[in-house]
Amino acid sequence: MGKKDKRVILIAQCLVNPYCRVHILGQNFELSRELVDYLMDKRVGIIQYPCPETTAMGLGRNPQGRQQYDNIFFRDHCKELLKVPMLMVREFVKNGYRLVAFIGLENSPTCGIKWGKHKTNKRQTESPNPVDNPDPNEPVLKGIMAEILSDELEKSGAKIPLLEFPSQSEPGSEKRKKFWEDLTKAMEKTV
Repeated sequence: MGKKDKRVILIAQCLVNPYCRVHILGQNFELSRELVDYLMDKRVGIIQYPCPETTAMGLGRNPQGRQQYDNIFFRDHCKELLKVPMLMVREFVKNGYRLVAFIGLENSPTCGIKWGKHKTNKRQTESPNPVDNPDPNEPVLKGIMAEILSDELEKSGAKIPLLEFPSQSEPGSEKRKKFWEDLTKAMEKTV
C-alpha cells in the first residue's frame, strides 16, 4: 500500500491488553502480538475503546453470558465508553484516513460478533460457554458493545466489516485462516 492510503482500525481493548479478558478466555499475549504486529507492519493506526466489562465489573469479575449484560445500565455504560473513540474515528475519517474494519473478540458477550446458543445453569442463566453442537438455525446476535458500535457506525455512514478475532481457535484452523483472509481483504479494499 502506498503512503496515501492512510488507514485506521477500531478494535476491542483486550486485543491489545489481554489482562482485560475474563479468565476463561485466557490472557493470550501471543495472539495479541500477532494482531498488533500485523497492523503495525501494514501501517494501520489502532483506535481502541476501554473494555466495558472491566470498567463496569472490574478485573475480578465472574464470567457471564450476553443475557446478564443485556440491561439498560450496561448499555448506557457502553454508549458512554464509545463517545471518545467514535469522535476519534470521525476525526481521522474527516482528515482522509480510511476506517478499514472493527475487530471484536470471539465468544465475548460484549465485543463478539457472533453470539449464539450458550449453556445455561439450573436457574436458566446463560453461561459464557457455548453449547457443544449448536443448532444452525439458532439466532446469532452481536455482543452488547458490538451491537451498539454497529449502530453508531451505521449512523455515521461507515460501511466496514465487523470481524471477530478467533482467540479460541487453534493456529492453522479454518476459522483463523478465514479471519486473516477477511482482514487482509478489508485492508486492501480501495475506496
